[in-house]
Amino acid sequence: MKKTLFGTTALVTAGVLASSAAQAQIELGLGGYMNNYFAIGDSDPDDGTDYAPTGLFSDGEVWFLGEFTADNGLSFGANIQLESFGGTADQIDENFGYIEGGFGRFQFGSENTAAYLMHFAAPSVGAPVNSGWVTSFIPQPTGHTAGFRGPGLSTFIDTGNDENVLTYFTPRFFGFQLGASYQAAVVFTGEGLNAPVFANENTQYNNGVSVGVNFVESFGSVDVAVSGGYRRAEAPDGLIGGRNADDMEQLSFGANIGFVGVTIGGSYAAETEGRLTAAGISSEGESYDIGVSYGTGPWTFGALYFHGDVDGLVTVGGENEMDTLQGAIGYAVAPGVTASVTGMYTEWDTETGNDNDGFAGIIGINFGF
Repeated sequence: MKKTLFGTTALVTAGVLASSAAQAQIELGLGGYMNNYFAIGDSDPDDGTDYAPTGLFSDGEVWFLGEFTADNGLSFGANIQLESFGGTADQIDENFGYIEGGFGRFQFGSENTAAYLMHFAAPSVGAPVNSGWVTSFIPQPTGHTAGFRGPGLSTFIDTGNDENVLTYFTPRFFGFQLGASYQAAVVFTGEGLNAPVFANENTQYNNGVSVGVNFVESFGSVDVAVSGGYRRAEAPDGLIGGRNADDMEQLSFGANIGFVGVTIGGSYAAETEGRLTAAGISSEGESYDIGVSYGTGPWTFGALYFHGDVDGLVTVGGENEMDTLQGAIGYAVAPGVTASVTGMYTEWDTETGNDNDGFAGIIGINFGF
């Protein structure tokens, strides 16, 4: 869930002995972030669950970084990200290596695809909504099938979840950059497939391809950022829950325009052919957001609206939907430290009739280091 906050990196230099017996300089560093929120709210699910009026949310990561630049100008690096809390099957989050030079950047390991990494969405202030955060403050009811990095909760969608992936990014030319990724196995574990490294084509999605492009440029006092992405993964040859599955297919678009402290933006994402599970649940659906922010000095003000829907059970008509309105004020306390106050209202509608709506007032403090 860290899409909205990336910290700066503190690097230290260490001398190590290279295999050629020449002295090389490797930059070793630590980075990361910590998000903490205290929420007061009310939620009224149809299934009668009685949620307490207060709660605390904490999320963070520590990043272990290393980079070496050779005499020929090529940079070689690694990034390993440790979750700051236990109880997760994905204790090590993204972990990948890269080679970078005048030709662009090759990246390999457990990471999101190019279309995801190059995506822009509505500007966010305070406790974010996009990328699944809203579920932490206004609970997703039983029967609502939207999942992380899927169109019901986010416009930051992807065919998998931190799969082992090969990615190439071009240098930026006249504001444009292109990226492309290949995923041999698409298994949704948050860790990729390591043993064996080969996908089982009878049972697992495979041969994922992701292409992203964005444009970032300033025209006088106007800043423009636009993105587009396409993703596809082949369905297993065998039946899933007794049904034939279609290949997954996704697309996304996003844009931000900034002028004199004001940023207006939005995004759209659709899974035109969804992933099918053994329980007969399809992730096909769409989502979009639109928002505005204004920054002056240490203060930032923002508001946004988000909508998402997914098909859910293929044997049941209708869709699972989510709509959220959010407004927030942020204050930069110190470099890398931001405090915020957020108001959020969400309606969950399920195809099975177990709905939920609620609101939350949220006080937060975010650290990036």
